Amino acid sequence: MSATVHYKDIVKGMERDLQGFFDKYDGDRNGKITQCEMVEALKKAGKKNPEKIASFLFRNDTDKDGELSIDEVKARIGRMNSENIENVLNWDVEKFIKDSDKDGDRKITKDELIQRFSKRGALDAQRIADAIFKQMDLNNDGEITPNEIKEFNRKKKFSFLDSSAPKQ
Repeated sequence: MSATVHYKDIVKGMERDLQGFFDKYDGDRNGKITQCEMVEALKKAGKKNPEKIASFLFRNDTDKDGELSIDEVKARIGRMNSENIENVLNWDVEKFIKDSDKDGDRKITKDELIQRFSKRGALDAQRIADAIFKQMDLNNDGEITPNEIKEFNRKKKFSFLDSSAPKQ
């Protein structure tokens, strides 16, 4: 059984969050954020390694003006996450379990999912794993089982960024 959830909906949610991030942390309100503004914002958001994340994002300063525009970051998010999200969300249950389950117990922990996304270059593996767990760990035991994935696939609903979304 396969479920198709389009990454475009997820990316749209990420872009809304990004707009909120720029609205909150663009100190001079010029629609661009400097590397210093980015590091401070990431620190305030509680991110680990904010300097590393900012340096990584600033590699995409396509116009080389020392500032990132929201459009430059959106382009990067789209390139980085589209393939990762599409691959994970269009899964075959058995393949997903096999690819994600590191200890062979046929259950996926949040740490295993974070590792999977991190290795694939996801910009915020923790957030993606949190969103998936919120909706798929139906019994809240900290593990996703094949039956929980099948139940999720049956409903075919996914809300990536709406933290108020009810658990499916």
